[in-house]
Amino acid sequence: MAASNGKSISRGVSLPTTRVKMIMKSSPEVQSISHEALHLITLATEQFIQHLAQMALLNSDDDTSVVYSDLAEVVNDSTKLEFLQDIIPRKIKANDYLEMMMNEKQVNEDDYL
Repeated sequence: MAASNGKSISRGVSLPTTRVKMIMKSSPEVQSISHEALHLITLATEQFIQHLAQMALLNSDDDTSVVYSDLAEVVNDSTKLEFLQDIIPRKIKANDYLEMMMNEKQVNEDDYL
């Protein structure tokens, strides 16, 4: 997929290819990235984001917007997206979290008795 007459190969993508390249280069296994590979990864990333947003919109109470909780529900309910669970977790209130930690601590203490 060579660029014709000097035009940039990143034409037709919305994400900044320099940012995508920087993220790709952050992996120690990546030595060099061809323009074609960068373009394809950028397109695939855009399609993934679009798919994730569409799934969240279907899960949304509102037909016109997506909120964080919609994304978190989609990520946490789909086995295909479980790799994102640490990045897009369900929101939890601090009090609920502290209560969960206290219960877990109590269970661990009971195991030692």
